[in-house]
Amino acid sequence: MLVSLAAIGIPAAVLTATCAGRSCDASGGEAVRVPFCPLPQAVKEGVVNGFREGRSPDVLGVADGTLVYTDLEGLRMPWPAEGTLTDTRVPIVFAGAGVTSGASVPNRTTLDRVAPTVSEILGFEREHPEVRSGTAVAGIANGEPPSLVLLVGWKGVGSSELENHPQDWPFLSSLLDDGAGTLEGETGSLPIDPAATLTTVGTGGLPSQHGITGSFIRDGEGEVAEAFRPGLPVEDRQIIATLADDLDDANHSTLVGLVATDERDRGIVGGGWYPGEDPVDVVIGDSAAAPLAVEVHLTTGYGADDVPDVIGVVLEGRVRAMDRWTREIVTEAERATSESTLVVVTGTGSGEASRLAVPDGELVEAVEDAVPGDAPAVAATMAGGVFLDQAVLGEEQVTGQVAVDAMLSATGPDGERMLADAFQGFAVSFARYC
Repeated sequence: MLVSLAAIGIPAAVLTATCAGRSCDASGGEAVRVPFCPLPQAVKEGVVNGFREGRSPDVLGVADGTLVYTDLEGLRMPWPAEGTLTDTRVPIVFAGAGVTSGASVPNRTTLDRVAPTVSEILGFEREHPEVRSGTAVAGIANGEPPSLVLLVGWKGVGSSELENHPQDWPFLSSLLDDGAGTLEGETGSLPIDPAATLTTVGTGGLPSQHGITGSFIRDGEGEVAEAFRPGLPVEDRQIIATLADDLDDANHSTLVGLVATDERDRGIVGGGWYPGEDPVDVVIGDSAAAPLAVEVHLTTGYGADDVPDVIGVVLEGRVRAMDRWTREIVTEAERATSESTLVVVTGTGSGEASRLAVPDGELVEAVEDAVPGDAPAVAATMAGGVFLDQAVLGEEQVTGQVAVDAMLSATGPDGERMLADAFQGFAVSFARYC
């Protein structure tokens, strides 16, 4: 059977991963470890949607008894987990101009449906819908397009943060009441990383399509780089255009602005995807200054005519503070546009809040101990995986399997193993054979 399957081009690694024939039986009768495929279906689907070959980490992992997180400048981003499935729920809210009164957003609506819904509200037909997984939420558009689209991302926030602080978001609650939304939306992908989910909001596609799989990616030269790093060529940013990119390409009178906390937040509006596209008006800084930065944009003509403009705002901080800043921004935008503002608010996904969770340092240390030589073998870490320095591995004549074995052997402070599974990226690429 194995010979026949191999003859039609299915790799040996895949035959093992799918237990084809007796490929999971070792010569001594012991079962060979099968990577990725035995994981819970929800975890597998999330990881597949969040993976892009050539962009994602070389070795990925799913936590087991020990909850694991990666620190992203103060945000504790969780690794996907098997025993306690990662909470991928996020708020998704549409309100203001263009939204049908009494409309609803179904539970489990994913973030890739935000851009198509906004596009329908604007009456704007994007080309090549086949490159994007997202579709418009039915019944939201009322046929009266707004002059300004305000995309607001609450960084590090999922539905669990809102549930834990029910009194801290009165303004978002009012948008839910007046517009259409749900607290039971879904990121649509794993791992949860703001750079990935914000780009999902901006493009209408999942990370497997837009290629921003996390805060770090591999660029076209095979080097590890921060997502949207200044100077990064356009082809090494998102693979598909954002809605704002398409709007600007269709009408160069469209204005596109970004007010954010980090360069890696750019995926909510993109920029520069098309040759000759007007540059995005960017303000990177503290969220407390975001209302003033948006006000400055509004004084330069945003929302001043019938050509729709877009401002992406990414906020970070406590829920109560983000709710207050959002209220100030929306109030000013509605005043400047005579209430012709469509407001969209989404979360990027919950951070790891458990006090029992441990940082990913033990996993990194285990890999460094396993790879010979003094040069660091781990080039970068993000929630759910590690990028390996391929030059170091080549010099030491080892493969990524060394890192896999090391990460599987790592234990947390309680002596329990940290990961339920670890696997090289090709295991995800061949997930269709599971």
